Amino acid sequence: MDSDPNQLSRQDDHGVGRAVSPLLLLPTDSFVAELHERLVSVRSQVCIQLMTFDGDTAGQAVADALIEAAERGVSVRLLIDSFVEKAVSDTSVRRPEVSDEFVATNAMYERLRQNGVVLRFTNPTGRFGQFTFARNHKKLFVLDDSAYLGGINVSDHNFAWHDFMVRVEVPEIVDTLLADFEATMEGRRLETDRRFRRTSIGPTAVVSDGAIEGLFDELIVDARQEVVLASPYADDVGLCRVLARCKAPNRTIILPRTSNVLFYRLLGPYTRWRLRRAGVSVTTYRNFSHSKFLLIDDASLLIGSSNFGRHSFWYNQEICLLITDPDFIAHFKAAMTDDVESIEEKTAPLALVGGALVAYFFHACLLMLRRVMAPRVPVLSPR
Repeated sequence: MDSDPNQLSRQDDHGVGRAVSPLLLLPTDSFVAELHERLVSVRSQVCIQLMTFDGDTAGQAVADALIEAAERGVSVRLLIDSFVEKAVSDTSVRRPEVSDEFVATNAMYERLRQNGVVLRFTNPTGRFGQFTFARNHKKLFVLDDSAYLGGINVSDHNFAWHDFMVRVEVPEIVDTLLADFEATMEGRRLETDRRFRRTSIGPTAVVSDGAIEGLFDELIVDARQEVVLASPYADDVGLCRVLARCKAPNRTIILPRTSNVLFYRLLGPYTRWRLRRAGVSVTTYRNFSHSKFLLIDDASLLIGSSNFGRHSFWYNQEICLLITDPDFIAHFKAAMTDDVESIEEKTAPLALVGGALVAYFFHACLLMLRRVMAPRVPVLSPR
C-alpha cells in the first residue's frame, strides 16, 4: 500500500520510523498523556511558554519530567507569565486557601532553576500594578521538532477543563513558532504575521499579538455561509460589532453558561442579548470549556491562545495558527461541536442596563490602555 503523503516519519527509541500526522487534535486528557510520554523520550530541546504553571499535583509532575530531561542533557527552557505572582489556581495569592500552594509553586520554580532548567518570567505587573491586565497569554510547547499550540496551561484545574491542543509537525511552522519563542526569551517584542502559501497541510499562517485582530475580523467579515466561534472570554462590544457586519446566514458563538470570571458574568447578559438581536446563535458546552477557536465556512480554522476579545487583541501577547487543511477541519468540527446546546435565558431590563454600562466602560478603558499603557509593558521580568 502506498504511504499517505500527509504523513511524516519520526524515529522511535529503537530507530524505527513511524507515521506521524502533520496535524493532530489532542483533547486535554490526550495532550497531558502525550506530553508526559514525549518528555520521557525528548532528545534535543524543550521550549515551553505558558501563562500559568502551578505547583500542584499536575505542575509538580511536569516539573519532575522537565528536570529529568535536563539531567539527560536536553536543553529545557521555560517562559511563565508574571501573573503567577498574583494568583495560583486562578485564585489571588492573598487568599489563605492557596497560601500553601503559592509557597509550593515558588519552591518548584527554584527547584527547576537549580536543576538545569532555564526559567524566565514575562510581562511584570509593574511597581504600582499598572501592567496587571497586560499578560503574555501564550501557550506553546516545542519538543524536538514538534510544536503544540492551543489553550492549556499546566495545573490541576487546566488539566481538568474541556480544552485542546493541536500538535504541528510542519517544519516551517515549527520554526516560526520557535522564532517567536526565541524573541520573547531574549526580551524582544515580535509581532509575527507569516503567511505560508504552500506547506504539507496547504496554505496557512502563524500570527501573534496585534496581527491576530486583523486576521480574525477579516475571516468573520468575509464568511459566506457559517461562522462558529468558541471562547470563554470573547463576548465584548468589539465582537458584537464585527459579527453584526458578517453576512453569513449561520453564526454561532459558544460561551460558558456561567463564566468563571466575575467581570464577564456582569457584562454577559447585555452582550448575549445584543448578539441574539444580530441573529447570532448563543450556545454553550455542557461543562465549562476553556477552548478557543474560530471556524469559517468549514474552510478556515483559527486556533491558539487568543480569547478573541478586544482585551486579548489589544493588551495581551498571544499566538495563533490558521489551518486550511480540509480533512483536519472536518475532524475538528465533528469533535469540538458535538457537545453544544443553546443558552436559553430571559434578561431583566436592569441587567441589560448594568451590563451595557460595564461593557462600554470596559471598551473605553481598553482603548485608552491600548494607546497609553500596552506599548510600555516590558517583555521580561527582572525576577
